[in-house]
Amino acid sequence: MSFSVAQLYSLEVTERVTSVLSLVGTSFIIATFLISSEYHKPINLLVFYASFGNIITNVATLISRSSIHAGDASPLCQLQAFLIQMFMPADSLWTLAMACNVYLVFFKKYSSAQLKKLEWKYFLACYGLPSVTAIAFLFVQTKSKGKIYGSATLWCWITPKWDSLRVASFYGPVWLVVVITFLIYIIVGIDIFKKRSQLRKFSHPRPATAHRGTLVSKTTKVEVTSEPAPAHRSRNPRELCRTGPNPSPVPSYMEYSITIESGPGSESDSPAERPLPTGIGCNAASWGYTRIAFIFFVALLVTWVPSSVNRVYSLAHPEKLNFPMHFVASLVLPLQGFWNGLIYFTTSLSESKKLWRRYTGAGSRHSSPRNSGEILVSDVYAGRKYSGSESQISSNRSNY
Repeated sequence: MSFSVAQLYSLEVTERVTSVLSLVGTSFIIATFLISSEYHKPINLLVFYASFGNIITNVATLISRSSIHAGDASPLCQLQAFLIQMFMPADSLWTLAMACNVYLVFFKKYSSAQLKKLEWKYFLACYGLPSVTAIAFLFVQTKSKGKIYGSATLWCWITPKWDSLRVASFYGPVWLVVVITFLIYIIVGIDIFKKRSQLRKFSHPRPATAHRGTLVSKTTKVEVTSEPAPAHRSRNPRELCRTGPNPSPVPSYMEYSITIESGPGSESDSPAERPLPTGIGCNAASWGYTRIAFIFFVALLVTWVPSSVNRVYSLAHPEKLNFPMHFVASLVLPLQGFWNGLIYFTTSLSESKKLWRRYTGAGSRHSSPRNSGEILVSDVYAGRKYSGSESQISSNRSNY
């Protein structure tokens, strides 16, 4: 059984349209990341590295069935199969790398600088591991089955005669990665739930308590002291702290100290006397990183579930070809770069607005910089006394 000419043509059109959409998404990621340092957050850096694999994958999927027309033994067919085998599953490994960062931030208290040191290891793993089978398959063939790479309906890849290798070297490892990633998010989710429960108890004390028949209220004194910075130091608040893969701390900041004192009150009910749950302050940024990383995981499922269902169906019914399943696979597999670009854009809207204003001048007359001495309540996480520079406080609020 084979598909009709019209069905094959629809598969080709779908593959190429979705490939173009992905190229647009990955081009946006690479261009904005290179143009503006505003995008240089650790999670965006991993997406940036993953984009190179997405582009190469889309080069292969753009070829579509032209490689099949050229013949199984043609260089075009062998090249396309190699690129798909090596770079298409790499996207799932980058999603696992994001999940590993989430785990390290929550349970090992890794900073942005420490995460940056892992980037080269992630790069080697995400592109090095798939290359082992991708290169080996170029040179393997038998008299009964022929070469491993050849016509695979949608494009050149592992031929149906080597169908077991599709599961062993492609779908199997991808779903192993998916399961590991999901388990990491379950562990982190349990930890987040526990910490948020602690935070609610800590943040909602009773306003007043009766102590020995007398109503006792609690008062808190907040004292902020500051000294002017020398003339040669920059007063631009945006220079106080920089985050990203290439942090460049600037020593020019306005020093101040914050003293928070609790007045008389019930000792057992005073938040100042309660032990602060471990990690509550720094986890605000970690939660934000986790939410974004989990969205990429959801996009991974959208990509691989339909094509995996098609593969299971093919194994169960090798003599049948299901056109709707093949069509959905041709639709979702090339879209990895599109989903990455869409998530990258929607989670970096503030950076995109800044970049837009920089090159268009829009809103420059009405924007007012934040006062360098301004302190947000969220900047002071907890405790009765905290002193230090604004750059130190800003580092605690750095966006992972």
